[in-house]
Amino acid sequence: MSGGSKSASFHRVKTFELPRLELDRQFSDVRLLAEGWYAKVYAAKHHESDSQVVLKCVQKETTKKKDFFREFHYNYYLSPHPNIVNSFDVAYDANNSFVFAQELAPNGDLAQFVRKGGLGEMRAKRVAEQIAFALEFVHSKDLVHRDVRLENIFVFDRELSRVKLGDFGNTQRAGALVKKVNVRVPWAPPEVCQAVYNEGYHVETSLDAWQLGILIFVCLTGSYPWYSADITDRHYNSWVAWLKRKTTKIPRRFKCFTPRLLRLLRRLLEPKPEKRAGVREAYKYLSDTWLVKGMDPVDIAFDESSSEIFVTSTKPLYECAEKKKLVDLLRSYGIQTTVDKKETTKRICEWLLTSASPTQRGM
Repeated sequence: MSGGSKSASFHRVKTFELPRLELDRQFSDVRLLAEGWYAKVYAAKHHESDSQVVLKCVQKETTKKKDFFREFHYNYYLSPHPNIVNSFDVAYDANNSFVFAQELAPNGDLAQFVRKGGLGEMRAKRVAEQIAFALEFVHSKDLVHRDVRLENIFVFDRELSRVKLGDFGNTQRAGALVKKVNVRVPWAPPEVCQAVYNEGYHVETSLDAWQLGILIFVCLTGSYPWYSADITDRHYNSWVAWLKRKTTKIPRRFKCFTPRLLRLLRRLLEPKPEKRAGVREAYKYLSDTWLVKGMDPVDIAFDESSSEIFVTSTKPLYECAEKKKLVDLLRSYGIQTTVDKKETTKRICEWLLTSASPTQRGM
């Protein structure tokens, strides 16, 4: 059951026989906190320690055992850092899931705090500093988190003076070759957006730096700067044009930012990963003013075509290869998954002809 000493190698992922989880005997007051494609997260009270914990239940159907051990391993060995969620040295085998335990964040995740207009400058800076600190530690171990977003930042103080980075399910060694599978689109850097699904790309720490830049923008405005870092997105194109000095006009969604913050975002949201600054860059700008006085981030961020960029939007913010598999499966059984307008019109005409009244059919 033990994951071993915390002095063990960060990259030697240990496997061991997982004990069976006897939920009723070991835990009480179990309640569902969140549910996703790969996992369910529960809050529970541990009988032996009399403490509140989080149980992350990773579904066996969608997760290989080696991937579960990798997430458990990295989360446990990184957890001594003050801004990384503490993971306990226990893991279990349940009927349909692999399970491990973590500390409970009393105030949930950061997504519950960010609304239109953002967090305000001071609280946004607190978040940026702490997450940059956590990522710097992750990178010092030659790892890349790969999934920095509001839902993976956990709040231990409502003034955000204590937040922690969690969810290491996508964490890989820097330089590792991975397949493009699940992408949370607004958070993804251009090198990931442009990669072909199920083909490989190399993981680098610059990916986390990009996501830190998006995080800063989101915390200050309550919106995303664009839907996708791709040439098909006009808002992203306007950012790139400004970066390349093809125009002196600051993109609309960035007009509420001071020159100093714009300089930081230039460095973090650099399209070319090899030129992108590291997460330490954020420290240089913490004492600067970030927001222009008298400008409302909501008014600046919003326009007639931007409803999808607010963090409270219901528009899907990820692309999933598993969804494609499901679509392919449905099609294999002859189930229509897309609408062909011409074909639909043809079928309607045929239905009208065959549904004519007896008199019209000459009966």
